[in-house]
Amino acid sequence: MQKYDDKQNAKGVYIIFAVVQMILLALMYTIVYAAFRATQLSVEKFDLNALTAFAPTIIVLIAIPVVLYRTRKIFRQGRMMEAILWMMALLTIFLVGLMIHVTNISGMS
Repeated sequence: MQKYDDKQNAKGVYIIFAVVQMILLALMYTIVYAAFRATQLSVEKFDLNALTAFAPTIIVLIAIPVVLYRTRKIFRQGRMMEAILWMMALLTIFLVGLMIHVTNISGMS
């Protein structure tokens, strides 16, 4: 009969958390790439200033790994639920903000 081991369980949960973060990173970068291409097309079509049009996409591109790193540190401190909530909330805010930006510059609204 196996004994309950908190350290083994914490390591297993951390591995699951890290795998979920990798999946979310791939998903978010796919969305960021689509937003980048949409921004590129909007800049060409409407003669927008490239610096201001691409700025939100670049900011989100840099912010995603920072958020994942910070939430991983929070997770390792034992505040697991807080790390998951912060990660999901911030990635959702990034996603919604990026989609609003693309909608505004593409003239779809």
